Amino acid sequence: MNNTEDIPEPAWWESNRAVLGGYLLSVSVHALLLLLLALIAFPLKPQDLTKYLTIRTQVTENERLETLDNLEVTPPKLNDGTLNDLASLDLATNMVAEQPNALSIDVKQQTLQYQIEADEFLGKPQKFGEFSGRTEEARTLLANAFGGSASTEAAVAGGLKWLAAHQKKDGSWNFNHTTDQCGEDCLNPGNMNRETVGATGMALLCFVGAGHTHLTGSYQPQVSKALDFLKKEFLKEEATGEMRQIKTGNSGMYTQGIVTIAICELYALSKDRDVGRMAQKCIDYIVAVQHPENGGWRYQPDAEVGDTSVVGWHVMALTSARIAHLTVPNKSRVLARRFLTSVQLEEGAFYGYTNPEKRAATTAIGLLCRMYEGWGPDEPQMHVGVQYLSALGPARDDMYYNYYATQVMHQWGGNDWDKWNRVMREQLLTTQSKEGHAAGSWAPRDRHGTGPGGRHYMTCLAVLTLEVYYRHLPIYQRRNTKAEL
Repeated sequence: MNNTEDIPEPAWWESNRAVLGGYLLSVSVHALLLLLLALIAFPLKPQDLTKYLTIRTQVTENERLETLDNLEVTPPKLNDGTLNDLASLDLATNMVAEQPNALSIDVKQQTLQYQIEADEFLGKPQKFGEFSGRTEEARTLLANAFGGSASTEAAVAGGLKWLAAHQKKDGSWNFNHTTDQCGEDCLNPGNMNRETVGATGMALLCFVGAGHTHLTGSYQPQVSKALDFLKKEFLKEEATGEMRQIKTGNSGMYTQGIVTIAICELYALSKDRDVGRMAQKCIDYIVAVQHPENGGWRYQPDAEVGDTSVVGWHVMALTSARIAHLTVPNKSRVLARRFLTSVQLEEGAFYGYTNPEKRAATTAIGLLCRMYEGWGPDEPQMHVGVQYLSALGPARDDMYYNYYATQVMHQWGGNDWDKWNRVMREQLLTTQSKEGHAAGSWAPRDRHGTGPGGRHYMTCLAVLTLEVYYRHLPIYQRRNTKAEL
């Protein structure tokens, strides 16, 4: 009777249920713990959604889009700043979202993404300081972020190609741009035949503005030849650092400022010590011939009456030197600010030529100088001056004013810049010559180009204006970005 085989099954289960239940509970708890440990040690990987993004493929297959090689300028009435951008649509792959319909892509989202990437770029230490936007990658990024497009870059490329084709055998350029190879095909030559150093300086600014140096870039041979020419002229001068070439008339001091900017920028990008020594001597000359009282520059060294136009080039030369980490005496900057104050109206909202006046071109020059000398957007007079330029808008018959005012508006940014850029961009794109020997250049449309400077002068200023998106990093945006970091 005591044999367990004689105990009915239900009675056996009842007697052992407590023990078996404990075993089952222990097994369940341990199994759960093992599962949790496994998840910690080997976490599940989220699904990679980027492989499902086909935005880029769908957009580039659009038959309406043209390649850069055969790109044509969009007519002014059709191009409102978004149609042109489609030609260079390249959404960043780090935008992980649901698969959109390629036909309904919001271009504003693309612009926002470029802006985000530009903010990130501006917030990081840059290798070339304020000239960091001139690398190939940065040019694309900043042009897209600040209102450029494939069309503006194609226009710059066309302008550089035209300039390269009209470089002289000795490496120089001439405002009378005709060459033996061109024959009678060259249109609108300038009549300043002797100012070869100034013409070379302007052309060199265009190539360096797009990141080409005598050491790197697709136009390295042209830049190298131009530098050799300027070095020879540099060694000819009696005064160390002088690059005026023409000692009489009003062109010499303009030439000094223009060439000095180009050499300083070339040094900043190349770090070539020989170029750096040359740039420093050019800066030393500018400092030496500044008037010790009024703080200005004009047509001759130590001119008792300075003018805002010449001062603008020299202040920018001092600015380029500081960016390149060359030596610029603080006294010279203080004197330059003294001169600007002597020609300003309404506490610096407007600027005249040699006296306080309200003039468009000199106001643009004065405001740009003030920006680089530290005035911020919180200055009331800066706001008033910018609104004055914004109301005037780009001129169709004054490229010199446009060159300076475009820089002011770009540095200012915001809606005022967007409005200005739409007009300025379309004006330059639609007036660039597109056929024949003149393709890539611009015909003169103002008093400086029609006659003295010719097509060379006009083309250089147009190219420099279209390089505004990346030639100098935007001052105010960099300040705001750094403040947020």
